[in-house]
Amino acid sequence: MNRSVFEMHWQYYLSIEKMLAKTNQYVMHSDKNKNVYSDEFASIILLSCSELDSLFKQLCINCGIQSKGRHFNINDYAPAIQRCMSNDFGIATSTRTLNDDNLVIIPFNNINAAKTYANLHWWKDYQLIKHDRIKNVAAGNLLNAVSSVAAHFLVLRELIEFIDESRVREYLKKNCWTDYWIPAL
Repeated sequence: MNRSVFEMHWQYYLSIEKMLAKTNQYVMHSDKNKNVYSDEFASIILLSCSELDSLFKQLCINCGIQSKGRHFNINDYAPAIQRCMSNDFGIATSTRTLNDDNLVIIPFNNINAAKTYANLHWWKDYQLIKHDRIKNVAAGNLLNAVSSVAAHFLVLRELIEFIDESRVREYLKKNCWTDYWIPAL
């Protein structure tokens, strides 16, 4: 991946993150509100996960992983994700909440290529929303929105490692972070 392609993905990510951060005006991003659902959360999930689909393919290409079928799916992506995210750290929303009730997200914590949807609950819910948003309206919730955007962020951070020039990689590692996320242990 070259820097200009990465930066296009990064700018798109920032626009989605901005949409998510704005929802905090209406629903505080806290653990207590994780099941609150809305059309805006569903939109954020759809945007972020469809972009993740492209980023996962790029991750597979970079790792030399081929699709087992005609098209890539999450179970094809899982080995690349596991390989690259072996040091996956959690991140928390940096939005201030009452009693420090921030959402702490580890989006790839239970990934397993042998299970349906690679055992990623937020990816399963994305598929449900994508195929029947009305029937699965409750899947468009805060937890899934934050989880999908967190995964999006972490995959982009990992893709920095595959950029051609080391000088550029170091620059991007320093400058491609946002105020929305804080590292969590």
